Amino acid sequence: MLALSCIIGALTLSGCSLRHEPAHSEPSPEPPQVVVVVPVLNLSNSIDWDPLKVTDILASELQSFPGIVVIPVNRTLAALTLHGQCGVETPEDALDLAGEFNADATLVAAITEYDAYDPPRLGIVMQWYGRRKPSYNSDFDPVTASRQATDVAAVSDISDGATPTYQVQHVFNAAEKAVLKDIRDYAKTRGAYESPHGWRIFIRSQEHFVRYCCWAAIKPMLVRRSTVNQASQDAEVKPWKQDGDV
Repeated sequence: MLALSCIIGALTLSGCSLRHEPAHSEPSPEPPQVVVVVPVLNLSNSIDWDPLKVTDILASELQSFPGIVVIPVNRTLAALTLHGQCGVETPEDALDLAGEFNADATLVAAITEYDAYDPPRLGIVMQWYGRRKPSYNSDFDPVTASRQATDVAAVSDISDGATPTYQVQHVFNAAEKAVLKDIRDYAKTRGAYESPHGWRIFIRSQEHFVRYCCWAAIKPMLVRRSTVNQASQDAEVKPWKQDGDV
């Protein structure tokens, strides 16, 4: 939480008004967010991909963002096995799992469609369950949730305890020019040009394309989260004035 401090301005001879202004101190850095990543669900008609391998890729891409610490997937799997589960089924399950690791959130994801043939196509729905204290009255239905999730360009933040804090849904189609441009930009940050295929490795390799899609779905969700947090901090540090002040 951003520490707030204020200084009291001097009384002016003309109006004797009392003005409170914030001190110009550097904001405290936000502590790292610890996140649990649960096994990715298969809501597609394809069995041509390995859910556990995609879960590892998702965790790896999430970890690549600054300020994020991911609980190792094998520890998450061990905790689920201990409870006789292979994944989470309700929002309460997701938040209980985060609480078990003293994490800040649980990330739930599902693949909704998958086609590895050139040009590859992958649909994904991703939900961020941040720890909070409401009561939960409804079960988590992945299919219903995937229909209610927003597109990647407009991640929502939702306050109802029965729904995720943030969610995103998108179909990444490598036949689209916008997706290819984004892949090329992403490839520059991943040293893809060292490959004989160059940036095209991310559409010719199943694993590389899945990696890009995970990253592209995570990014707007974290941007939205950062924007909400910054707005909250800005609201806290606003100066206040007495009536009659200018």
